[in-house]
Parts: sequence; structure tokens; C-alpha cells
Amino acid sequence: MTTIAPPTTPTSPAATGRRGPRWAWYAVLAIGLAIGLFSFGYQLTAGLEVTGLTNTVTWGLYIVLFMFLVGVSAGGLIVVAGSELVGSHRLDSLNLLAVIVSGTAVAAAAVSIIPDLGRPFMAWQMMVSPQVMSPLVWDMVVISVYLAIAGIDLWILTRPKPMAKWLRVMAMVTLPVAVLVHSITAWIFGFLVARPFWNTAILAPLFISSALVSGTAFVLVVAWIVRRVTSWRPPHHVFADLGKLLAWFVAVDFFLLVAELVTAFTSQTDYHLAPLEMLFTGRQAPLFWGQLVFGVLLPFLVYANPRLRSRTKLLVAAAVLSILGVFAKRVNILMPGMYEPQINLPPGQSGNATGQAFTLDLLYVPTWVEYGVVIGIGAFAATLITLGVRRWVLPQAGSDDAVVEEQEDREP
Repeated sequence: MTTIAPPTTPTSPAATGRRGPRWAWYAVLAIGLAIGLFSFGYQLTAGLEVTGLTNTVTWGLYIVLFMFLVGVSAGGLIVVAGSELVGSHRLDSLNLLAVIVSGTAVAAAAVSIIPDLGRPFMAWQMMVSPQVMSPLVWDMVVISVYLAIAGIDLWILTRPKPMAKWLRVMAMVTLPVAVLVHSITAWIFGFLVARPFWNTAILAPLFISSALVSGTAFVLVVAWIVRRVTSWRPPHHVFADLGKLLAWFVAVDFFLLVAELVTAFTSQTDYHLAPLEMLFTGRQAPLFWGQLVFGVLLPFLVYANPRLRSRTKLLVAAAVLSILGVFAKRVNILMPGMYEPQINLPPGQSGNATGQAFTLDLLYVPTWVEYGVVIGIGAFAATLITLGVRRWVLPQAGSDDAVVEEQEDREP
């Protein structure tokens, strides 16, 4: 049951109560951005040696974040485009928010690549002299196209009378591009023949299925937060509908993961067994088994049970676990491939510190610089979503300064 209180003046306690948290949130975003800029500036002047990366582990937290954000970017637009193509309007109230979340995620993914480059100011050479056979160039192109699609969708949805015909046309364009975004990102890893753990044809479908899970779950969480702190009120059924979709997405994602692991394990080849042992019983085992239990099994039990799914807070908690589970899965894809040495005899590889002995078993631990940059990227994404919600979502729901009081969802 919802009641709308009479309009209040800016000096009233109610209005003051809303403005206080708002400016506190802006302060948090500003601090996060400042931390990110300082950390990146320090890395830029000191070089990549201030990170935890080494000659053995050349990809780390930045690439994990890139993989994760590319996945999140797909969920919103795929759900919007899929609903449009099948003629379903049950999730129409989420279209605008989903597009904002997807556009923000792909923009943040593009930004997350910059600190991973040793000399980011040389990135312009990819545009003036691209190597057309490189999947990195393909990824740059398709991400740019995907960002443009999100911008066009946003423009269409914010028209006084959104054109249904154009929404359908954009849906037909969005779905194949979304598949390409994740396929090409997977091919960056899968085409590396020297790393057998990544060199598998199923990696692209795995990226797509995980993207559907993380992207849909992220839209659900953001929608719940916006609903709690603003006057925007989507129909209550949208949360349960997203939960139903997540049940299927999680099941498919888990099946593809099991199919890959079983195939790799039964091959009994050394280059497959070493990374698998790292996941099952080695250094990645806590994260791997934690991902399966808390990031797959527990959320699925909520999504697949209609009674549990109807409890919005429980559903949101399951979505948060799904997001963390997909992030952990990205770590479990990247690190075993990185930890496996390319040369089996020293002195093939060395540490990155002056005078450090040659070794083949380096452990990657991110430094405060990497965490600081990631905090900055997170603040950048949160800022874009906040501005997008205030600029486009809230005007459709009425003034965001209106005081709305809603009873807590009754738990069955």
C-alpha cells in the first residue's frame, strides 16, 4: 500500500531528510573518484611495477573487472531486446533503467582497460594502424558499436512518444551485437593456443551465459535500490519475472561449466589437469567451491522456488550472490591460465623486482594501487547510473523531490 504525503518545502524535516542522504551519496562518489584518480596517477608515473603483476602473471584485477563489466553490460539490453522481439510488455517499466545500466557497464569496461596498459597514451595507434586479425581490435570496434546502441536506445526511450517500430528494429540489431561483444571478449582468451585452459570453443557460450546471469541480476539489484530510495515505482511483478529468467540463466550457465570441466578432466592431459587441480584442490579451490555453493546453488534455490522468489528482499540477496559468483567465475577463468607457466625450465621467467630470483611459481596479489583504481571505476559507474536515474528515470515517475512513504514488503 502506497501513500503520497502532501508536498513539503525544502526547509521541512521531510525534505531535509531526503537531501541529507542524497548529498552524502554524492560525497561518497566524489571520494571514490578521487581515490581512483590518485591511484591511476601514481601508477602512471611509477609504472606497472607498483601493481601485483609480474612477468608470469601479466593479466590481473583490471582484466577480471573488464570481463565482468562486459558481461553486466549485456544483461540489460538483452532482456530489453528479447522482450521486445517476443512481444512481451511485462518488463517495459525496466527498459529505460536497463539501458542506462548497460550503457554504463560497457563504458566502465572500456575505461577498465586503460590502467592495464603500460603506456595508455599509445592506445591511439590501435585506431590509426589497427591489426585487423587481432581480436583486441575487434573488441574495440564491437564495444564502440554496443555503446552507440545503448545511446540510441536511450534516445528512443526518452522521446515523448517512443516509436515502437524503432524499438523493434533496435532489438533486432542489439541481440547479435550483444552476442558478438561476449564472443569476441572470450576469443581474446580462447585464441591463445599456448594457454590450453582458455583454448576451448565453449568459452564464448560460457561468457554469454554468465553475462545473462550477472547482467540480469545487476538490473534487478539496481531497480530495487532505485525503488527504495526514490519515487520510482515499477510494477511489483517485475522482480519475480526477473527471478524466473535468472533461474533459467543460472541453470544453463551451470550446465555449460560442468560440460567444460568434465570434458577437460576426462581428457587426462597434463595441460588440462594442472589448472583443474588448481581449481579443485589447489590455491583457487576456496574461491571455486565458494562460487558454486554461494554463487550458483543457493541463488538457484531462490529463483526456482515461487514462494521464495516472491520475497523481494530474499530475491535481491540471491541476485547479489549471483553477481559475486560471476565475478568469482571470471577470476577462476583468468588465474589458472595465468599461473600455468609457459616455459617449464628456469630461467625462463622472472619476478618483476630488481634482483629477484627466477621462479616458475609466482602468486598474484593485487596491490593497493589496483584496488584504488577499481574503486574509482566503480565510483565512475555509480555516478553515471545516478545521473541517468535522476535525468531520465525519475522524471517519468514524477518529481524525485516528492516524499513517498511505502510500507515494507510483507514477507509471506
